[in-house]
Amino acid sequence: MTKKLNSKEIERLKQITIAEKIEQGDWYQYGNEKALQEIVKKSSRKIQQINDLSKKNPQKAKEKLQKFLPHLSKSTEIYFPISAIEYPERFYIGEGSFVNLNLQIISAGKVQIGSHCFIGPNCQFFTPNHHSSDLHLRREGWQYDSPITIGDDCWLGGSVILLPGVTIGDDVVIGAGSVVTKNFPSHCVIAGNPARIIKSQHLL
Repeated sequence: MTKKLNSKEIERLKQITIAEKIEQGDWYQYGNEKALQEIVKKSSRKIQQINDLSKKNPQKAKEKLQKFLPHLSKSTEIYFPISAIEYPERFYIGEGSFVNLNLQIISAGKVQIGSHCFIGPNCQFFTPNHHSSDLHLRREGWQYDSPITIGDDCWLGGSVILLPGVTIGDDVVIGAGSVVTKNFPSHCVIAGNPARIIKSQHLL
């Protein structure tokens, strides 16, 4: 459900900083936030540079990526090319995880991936929400971000899409091509568009 945005809320939002809005999941207008635009543009340029470097010197590219992503575990590997990580400070990934090529993380919501996860190629994490019923607010560029959280020991097949606000428990397998629109508990297999539980599984 879309968060409410009315004249009273807009007045309240004028009193807080953009950093507070993002951290609290409040509405903001990206088109009016030059600092955010610069972060996204700078990240895009940096990702392109690292992708280009990886073709000639993969080890050096990995070192550059480690500096670019301050919350990337040293025991985790991300394959190149990377599509986008717009806000590197908002991306967290645990130990021993593996991310295949073309990872895409859009907007400023915090994205957390646990330890020992396998993330297939072309997976997409979308954290921004726009107004679903008021076209005028969409035209004005209002949005808010909701975090995405993936537990430990999860396996995402290729081309999985995760939508804003989704939380996935531990030991969850997500079938290739699935679109995850809601939370799921630990120890299950989910698949489909929208994703649903195919079966539950428990450790022996």
